[in-house]
Amino acid sequence: MRLDQPLQTLLTMSSSPSFEDLASWDDLNIILPDVSLEDPDDPRRLDPRKLPAEIVQLDQSIADLEDKLSALKLRRANLLDRRALITRLPPELLSRIFELGVHETGDLLFTLSLVSRHWRNLVLATPTLWTYIILDNDWSWRIPSFLRRLRAYLDRSQASKLFVDIDFRYVDSTHDTETIMSQLAPHLWRCYSFNVSVPDWFRMRKVQEHASCLGPALEDLYLRVDSSDSEYQDPFTVLSQPCPRLGYVMLEHAPLDCLGVPMPSLRQLYLLRDARCHSSARIAYPFKELMTILTASPIKWFSLRLALFTIDTTEDVFRATPTPQELPHLKGLSFDIVDPGSISLFLESTSLPALELLSVNAGEELQWLTQMSLTPSRFPALRLLDLRNCSFTGPALVPLVRALHQLPQITGLGISTPAAGLIGTRIFDMLAAGPDTIGEWLLPRLEAISVQNCGDISGHELLRVVSARRGAAAPQVANIAFLKITQCYSLDPEVLDRLTSLVETVRTL
Repeated sequence: MRLDQPLQTLLTMSSSPSFEDLASWDDLNIILPDVSLEDPDDPRRLDPRKLPAEIVQLDQSIADLEDKLSALKLRRANLLDRRALITRLPPELLSRIFELGVHETGDLLFTLSLVSRHWRNLVLATPTLWTYIILDNDWSWRIPSFLRRLRAYLDRSQASKLFVDIDFRYVDSTHDTETIMSQLAPHLWRCYSFNVSVPDWFRMRKVQEHASCLGPALEDLYLRVDSSDSEYQDPFTVLSQPCPRLGYVMLEHAPLDCLGVPMPSLRQLYLLRDARCHSSARIAYPFKELMTILTASPIKWFSLRLALFTIDTTEDVFRATPTPQELPHLKGLSFDIVDPGSISLFLESTSLPALELLSVNAGEELQWLTQMSLTPSRFPALRLLDLRNCSFTGPALVPLVRALHQLPQITGLGISTPAAGLIGTRIFDMLAAGPDTIGEWLLPRLEAISVQNCGDISGHELLRVVSARRGAAAPQVANIAFLKITQCYSLDPEVLDRLTSLVETVRTL
């Protein structure tokens, strides 16, 4: 017997049970026929005889009734559409609703165009729906399609203000960059929001060459240079016209030289380094130039990230008694991974009568806070202090507590990501201790405590602070009315329930 003989032949040579009998559950493979489907070739239904006239007549009546039923359903749907309340809305109100929807989701515009002829005509007749010009990674391989879309938007938006968000990092060709900017250039006079990201200064130069009309209507500006060595290039002024309405500016990895025009309405300024850069060096901003911008505008919020200040010998700060420059409108100030010396320089060189929020991430060095506590009269409105990456244990707690004693007006304290990963209990013991322990209440007006990413927070330390202040006999000591606890995974659920019953607002994540 040959070994290569088919197995089926070997199995059928014996009448006794064999492997063939295994896994022979035929009922598992049975497919029941679908009685709802009538196969004309099914022999069980095949009848070569001609159908009787009565059946033919019945089939025709059924077909006629089905057509009539479809027509009645369509008529009913049309009547309901005409009766719909949304059809009674005036076109200007419906257009405004469309504007709000498209403002939230740009892709909604094409869906609106497909609802009905009336809606499509209304969409085409509403210029403000065609003002959002966005190029992101979805268009990186469809630049010709984007150009067609760009022309249609510019034409249909008529004279409405434009929102332009172009990410040239997804445009490989310099020619395409030139084409896009040349199409936009005649319309930039009506651009109110201009957001541009480029891979290098060469591309930014192409943007600048076609942005001469930008400025009169500009309200928001965002410039990003996606290059780790952008600060070593020769920057230039991107804006060439005064921007009387410009109120928001964010420069990411771009120097102050990009501005260089009057901005009398500037209220928010954000300067930050591209966090994705591998270099640990911080981008440098000339201190004198920065102060010139801040003092020339009603700035309300200033944020600096991954940066430091550079100074020269002509700076006023080198005088024996420099005069602080007042920023009367500044309410919010944020330093994130900024050199402590730069923070001290800014606080010593300014007077901030309206400052309400100070957020600082500068490591364990608290010289800026100590210096600030020596002149509390320059910060009379300060209410919220947000500390990140500080040390709350050991000797580092001493200068912190001493500084807080000089800032009794603070009503909210935020603590995020302590330097050692653990916050300890000492700072909360100080907040819960009264005059018998430390001579006076620390932050007597404190009403809010927020902790984030503190691995040892169980809630008991917060409960001690809340209970101590609720039971304080001194009328000047405020109760804790707000707690926010996020990313603190050691939080005791039972203590959280207790805190919820005592504190008006408790938020956890």
